[in-house]
Amino acid sequence: MNNNEIIIDLSKLVKYFLKWIWIPIALAVLGFGYRYWHTTFRMPNTYTASGTMYVFNGNPNLVNYQYASATDLDSAVKLIDTYMIVVRSKKVMDVVAERLSREYPGIEPAFISGSLAMNNVADTGVVRVSSITAEPQLSADICNAVLDVAPAEIIRVVGAGSVEVIDYAVAPESADNRRPMRRGTIGGMAGFVLGLGVIFLLFLFNRRISDEKDLTENYAPPVLSSIRRVKGDRPDAGDFVLTRKSPMEQMESYARLRMNLLYTLVDKPSNIVVVTSAVSGEGKSTIAANLAISCALGRKKVLLVDADLRRGCQRDIFNYEKAKNGLSEALVGDCRWQDAVIKNIHETLDLLPSGKFPPNPAELLGSEQMLRLLEEMGKEYDLVLLDMPPVNVVTDPLVLSSHVAGCLFVARQNYSDHRDLKKALSAAELTGMNVMGFVFYGEKLEEGGYYRKRYYKKYYGKADHRTETAAAAGRSGSKGRPKKK
Repeated sequence: MNNNEIIIDLSKLVKYFLKWIWIPIALAVLGFGYRYWHTTFRMPNTYTASGTMYVFNGNPNLVNYQYASATDLDSAVKLIDTYMIVVRSKKVMDVVAERLSREYPGIEPAFISGSLAMNNVADTGVVRVSSITAEPQLSADICNAVLDVAPAEIIRVVGAGSVEVIDYAVAPESADNRRPMRRGTIGGMAGFVLGLGVIFLLFLFNRRISDEKDLTENYAPPVLSSIRRVKGDRPDAGDFVLTRKSPMEQMESYARLRMNLLYTLVDKPSNIVVVTSAVSGEGKSTIAANLAISCALGRKKVLLVDADLRRGCQRDIFNYEKAKNGLSEALVGDCRWQDAVIKNIHETLDLLPSGKFPPNPAELLGSEQMLRLLEEMGKEYDLVLLDMPPVNVVTDPLVLSSHVAGCLFVARQNYSDHRDLKKALSAAELTGMNVMGFVFYGEKLEEGGYYRKRYYKKYYGKADHRTETAAAAGRSGSKGRPKKK
């Protein structure tokens, strides 16, 4: 991804708008409500008084404003603007203010100018002069004073043939229609447009990874699998743990990850893989645990090592009793790592807890003892998965760069940031860590492809082949492996 280029994916933009459409709707409702309330209850009543005068222009093309062409019409409009400038001139406003000051002491020329409006009547030579104020009589008095003073100045400045007053203004009997619905509608439209602008800005500045395409188009490592993020049954952990009775969609997602990972390991001298992420909260511990389970279900002898010596999470996922010893004790020589392993914690999966959190985890992980442990683990198991801290938080995963087959990066939908991921990949490249691929982890995956929930249901039908297989095994007297707790 080039930081200097802004490429807008219209399909993503539409989806983003649909996701956040509640923002412009909410702003539209607020805008309508505020403008309606303000117009109805807070806006003072105004009164408009109007008078008319007839301007006879000396230009033969503009006589009586019977325009022969668009140019003539444009000239007439400009004349109205000229009349308004003349009427609002300091000379005219000072005279009008002086005349009105007897009845309205302290009235200012600026106030009078701000209350005035002019327009021609039905494209004729008749000009309407209006005044809008909060008092009906004041509006009429301002309008009439202008009608008395302005004609002479218009004739002098514009060179009009003559100006005659047709009707003087009278004080209006009722207030102007404030049109709360119209003003409210305008406020609602303004709020909606503002909301659309906010969404567009959020889209432009959004650096979150929204779908698998964000990874495949911007980074070299492949996406080994996309896995739907679900919650588990245990309220204390909230992590989904894969079992033989898990939804087929989840089983196949992890099976795909297992297959791609094992295929990648074929030509590697090591069978040890680090599972990490750019920052915390992206789900790398859950992915590591379920990948280990999936590999065990595939008849592989797997060791899952909780190598996060700062805040190990596998105990929250598997809910085992706190172990006395773990990886940290094995590294300092307090025990053999084989003695700290929890055997068959799930099918053929063994787990090595993190142990007590030491003060120098990076040094322990980079020690000679850790290298010997990795060598022994690799010989004893088909696959060793190291659940390690995020790369951008600590350097722990990178100290093992040259001693493992590589690492898997977990990227969580609408959580992982491109900037964080770039930083993590750069750090991995500098230390020689082989990035084997990504695992895209999200709640709302695209409903496409063959292996999706509706396709499973259509293919397998209402009956689950796993249930039928178990029932057949029960009838034949076969016994499965007892469940581990």
